[in-house]
Amino acid sequence: MPQSSDKPETSLGHILVAEDDVVAQMVVKKIIEQAGYTLDLAANGQEAIDALETGDYDLVLMDCLMPGMNGFEASQAIRSGNSPHINSKIPIIAMTGLTAEDDKQRCIEAGMFEVISKPFGSEALIPVIRHCMAKVDGVDTTIDEAQVEVKHSWDDGFLDNVIDQYLAEVPRVIGELQQAVDEGDSDKLRQVAHRFRGATDILNVSGLSARSKALEQAARAGEEELAITHASDLIEELNKLLRMLAE
Repeated sequence: MPQSSDKPETSLGHILVAEDDVVAQMVVKKIIEQAGYTLDLAANGQEAIDALETGDYDLVLMDCLMPGMNGFEASQAIRSGNSPHINSKIPIIAMTGLTAEDDKQRCIEAGMFEVISKPFGSEALIPVIRHCMAKVDGVDTTIDEAQVEVKHSWDDGFLDNVIDQYLAEVPRVIGELQQAVDEGDSDKLRQVAHRFRGATDILNVSGLSARSKALEQAARAGEEELAITHASDLIEELNKLLRMLAE
């Protein structure tokens, strides 16, 4: 079920965030709320569709690769106009770790207004949100002009919570990777690596990010043996991390 933020008395707009990674959810939520918006969280495309059926939103932030219904499928469903309860013209911004030009083109073809690459901060995200909302309101503005007064502050307590959540996810990631290796499931390896890379990029854990990216690329290319090798290496590194933390 979608999770709601605490709504202030005044808001610049109400945003639906479709994102399956908990660390990414925490960061996006912080950025959006500090900029004066409210939000609900959905963990996959179907939850996003369900939320749009019953809620009133000004914009959707859509992760592309989520379990079940992904962001491409959800955006196409929104744009189809098949539901009388969903605004088929609502602005949709893709949030993605996919960097190839054909991936970005796929986002546009699915009906997304803009594409923002992960990881990002408020200085990148908020101007795009403002720009898309202004276009809907009929205001011709550029993203550069929208960059005025973008502020954010992350106190140590918030960063500690993000790191704690990241570390709490590690055992689950190890388990999912090992299961995918045992089953020879390249697609699952790709999905797990992509999701975990998003969190490592946010926290700038460069070594684990590089290993996750190599695994994702090998699995996506169908290079099963190489993907399994990268997965085994990543599992070993994560187990080392857990042992270090336990000392």
